[in-house]
Amino acid sequence: MDEKGKIVGSFDVDNNLALQVWTKDRTPRLVIFNKTKNTRKLIHFSWVEKRDRKLSINGAKRGETIAYSVEDFTPAIRRILTEYAVRTNFRLKLLKFAVDFEKVVHSPELVTDKREFALLSEDKRSSLWLADCTGPDKKVGTFRPFFPFSADEGEALSEERLNIVGGGRGAEALLKTGTVDILKKANPARWHNPVRLMAAAMLLGFSFCEEDGSEFADSLWEEKKPAPAPTHHPIAAAPMKQPVRVSAFSLHTPRLIGLGHKLVAFIRHFNVAGDVEVGESMDSAKELEERGYARSRRFDFQAKTIGDVPYRVTLYESEEERRIALGCEPQSATMRHKGELIYTFPTAIYQEALKDDTMGGTEDDFYTMTQLIWARQFKEWYENVAPYIKNIAGLIEPEDGTKAE
Repeated sequence: MDEKGKIVGSFDVDNNLALQVWTKDRTPRLVIFNKTKNTRKLIHFSWVEKRDRKLSINGAKRGETIAYSVEDFTPAIRRILTEYAVRTNFRLKLLKFAVDFEKVVHSPELVTDKREFALLSEDKRSSLWLADCTGPDKKVGTFRPFFPFSADEGEALSEERLNIVGGGRGAEALLKTGTVDILKKANPARWHNPVRLMAAAMLLGFSFCEEDGSEFADSLWEEKKPAPAPTHHPIAAAPMKQPVRVSAFSLHTPRLIGLGHKLVAFIRHFNVAGDVEVGESMDSAKELEERGYARSRRFDFQAKTIGDVPYRVTLYESEEERRIALGCEPQSATMRHKGELIYTFPTAIYQEALKDDTMGGTEDDFYTMTQLIWARQFKEWYENVAPYIKNIAGLIEPEDGTKAE
C-alpha cells in the first residue's frame, strides 16, 4: 500500500476480516484487510456491484478458508463510506460536481433547420432537450423536451417558460427558466436521484454501468496546480496534467463509455424501464420458439453497444401474449453473464418507445431496442450501487416514506 495514502474509514466484519477506505487525491479504494495474515488488497468500489460475488480469505489455521458473500458486506460498506464522507471533502466535492453535472445532463442540442428533425444525429437524439431555433431569427426559439412526461411534469413545460430569447440556447439558459427544478420536485425519482447517484458513484470509483471509467473518475479529483516558475528553457518544460473540467465534457463524450447515453435512455423511458424483463438462456432461439414467439428480424450490435462484446440480436413477437422478445447472442466470450440474454416487454411499450425516440422522424428499431436495453441496464446498475451510497448521495426520499433506491 502506498504510504502517502491514508485510511479514513474502517469496519471489522469479524475477527478475520475488516473493510476499510483508502484515499489519496483520487477516487477512494476499498481495502480488504485480512487481519489474520495482516495483508491488504486495494480494489475499486465497483467490485461490490455484483451482489452475488463471493470472497474467500485464508484463515489462521493451515489450509483454512473463510468464505463471505458481498451482499453481506452492504451495511459495512455503507458505514465506511459514510465515515469517508464525513472525514474528507467528499460532500463539498459532490455538491459542486452534482450542480455542474446537472448542466451537462440538461445541455440542449441546437437545431436550426426543420429538416433535421426527420433524421437527427446520434448526439441530438440521445439528448433530453433540443433547442429549436428553426425560425428566421436563430436567436429565438423554444426548448423542446425530448421525453414523454406526466401531467405533473407537464406543468414545468409550458411554452412561455421554454421560450428562447436573446440567444440563450444552452444549459444555463434552460436552467434559469426553473423548468428542471419543477421537474425534480414533481418526480425526484426520475429527475433528481439518478443524476445525484451517478455523480456520487463517479466520484467514489464505482463502474460506469459495468464499464471501467476509473481513469476518468480519478481525473475528477485532481486539483489544478499552479503553473511552474519560468525556467531558462520554458519550451522544454514538461506539460502539467490538468484536471477534467465538467464544462469540458458532455454526455456524449467517449470518456463516459456510454454511461451518459444510458442515463438519458433511463430518464426518457423511466416509466417503462421496470417493465423490461431480462434473463439468461443457453439457447434463446429455442426457448423463445417453445414459448410461442415468432422470429421477426435480426440485427448486429457492435462491441460496447449493449455489452462488452458484439451481439447478434433477434427480435421475436408473440401475438398471443402481445409481447416483444430480444434474443441476444454474444459473438465472443463475455464474463458478464452465462449463455445468452433474453429481454422481453409488452408490444405496446415498444410501439410507444419507437415514437418517444423520434421528433416526428422515421422510427428506428435498432435505436429503440438499444434505448430500452440501456434503460434496463442503467436501472440495474442504479439498484446495485444505491444500497451503498444512498445515504451520502443526497437522494430525495418519496413522500410516502419509503427509501429512495
